[in-house]
Amino acid sequence: MKHPDNRQSGFSIIDMIMGLGILAIAIVGIQIAQNNYINMSNRVEIGLRGVSLGNSVMNQIRMHRYDENATFPWGDTLGTDVGESTLSDYDDIDDYAGATWDFSGEGFPGYTVTSRVFNINVPTNWLDSVGVGPNFKRIIVRVNHPELESPLLFSSIMAGILNE
Repeated sequence: MKHPDNRQSGFSIIDMIMGLGILAIAIVGIQIAQNNYINMSNRVEIGLRGVSLGNSVMNQIRMHRYDENATFPWGDTLGTDVGESTLSDYDDIDDYAGATWDFSGEGFPGYTVTSRVFNINVPTNWLDSVGVGPNFKRIIVRVNHPELESPLLFSSIMAGILNE
């Protein structure tokens, strides 16, 4: 169609190239945003699975007795007792001191969990070990995975009941 001043209407080749360039930039931007979303959702899933695993291990430890001795005075050693070689043999929470699990074969590929159990004296220092403790033990469960920026830590304090 011709205009009254003899110019033709339509797009020039330069207009078409600029339009395709803008469209290409928009498509690349959408693809980058989609990749970021996928990466973020993978990290969230790994974190949620780690939280589930850490809570499960912490609950398993907390289900056991406070100490090998049923009443005060508590035992002097932390860690497994004589004859306890597998998790099914553990009968008190300090048996889990220094335990490590690899959950790769159990539907949690790449996850490793370690536990630490130690005696504390709450009024003095509830964050660190005091050797043979008065009546409190702290449990720390640490969940690691290569995709996590830092390990997940779960902590709990258990109290022994004094029957003096």
